[in-house]
Amino acid sequence: MIIPYYICVAGTIYIFELIIFIIFNSYTYHPGLLKDPFYDSALGAIVSNGFIVPSTCTLVAVYGISFGWILIIAAGFMGIELTFIHLGIFEHHWWKVIYTGIGIILLLSIGKWLWHKLCHSKLPYLFQLILLYIINVSLQGSAIAIYLIFFHQIVFQPGWFEDPSRDNLAFATLIVHIDSVFFAWLISLRGNWMWKTIVIGLLGCGYLWLIRQDILYAASMWSVILLILLQIIIIQLLGSIYRIVAGKEC
Repeated sequence: MIIPYYICVAGTIYIFELIIFIIFNSYTYHPGLLKDPFYDSALGAIVSNGFIVPSTCTLVAVYGISFGWILIIAAGFMGIELTFIHLGIFEHHWWKVIYTGIGIILLLSIGKWLWHKLCHSKLPYLFQLILLYIINVSLQGSAIAIYLIFFHQIVFQPGWFEDPSRDNLAFATLIVHIDSVFFAWLISLRGNWMWKTIVIGLLGCGYLWLIRQDILYAASMWSVILLILLQIIIIQLLGSIYRIVAGKEC
C-alpha cells in the first residue's frame, strides 16, 4: 500500500501545483539544469513535489509521527525554502514562505488520515475512483512532462500563454486531467481489452484532431505513437496499483 499512497500524495500535489505554479505563476525554480527557463523551473518543481514532499508525507503517515514533529518538519521546509531563496535557486512571485509551512502541515496531517483510511476502511466506489484519478495524474503527468521537457518531439500550442514552454505544459496537463477521468473509470470497472482499445483509440483520434487544429505539433507520427504507448503503459500500471489497493496490502 505504501507505493499507491506515495503516488497518490504526489498526484494531490500536482493537482494543486497546476493552479499555483502553471496557471498563476506563483514561484520559479532556478536549478540551472536546462536552457529553457520554464522547463528548468518545472524540473525543479517535479523533484520537489514528486519526490521530496511525498517521501516526507509517506514517512510521517506510515510511522504515525506526532503533530509536534509535523510542526518541526514544516519549519524545516520553510527554512530550506528561505535558504534556496538566498542562494538564488528559488524565487517567489506572489508565493510566501508561510504558505509553504501551512501547506506542509495540512498535507502531512491529512496524509495521516488518508493512510489510516486506506489501510483500515472499506473504500466506497467514489473514493476508489477519485484515488485512481489522482494516482493517474501523478503517473501520467510525470511521464508526459519528462517526455515533453527532454525529448522535444511533441509540442502543444493552444495560445494560452506568451511563453511557449508554459503553454505546452499547461495544455499537456489539461489532457492528463481529462483522460485521467476515463482511465480511472476504465480501471475501476475492470474494463477488458476491448474497452481499453476503445479508450486508446479515442485518444489517438483526439491527437489527430489537435494536429488538424494546429494545436499539436509532432516531429513525426511516431512521436504521437510513442506518447500513446506511454499512456498504455500507465493504464497497465494503474490496473496493478488498483489490485494492491483492493487487496489492502499495508
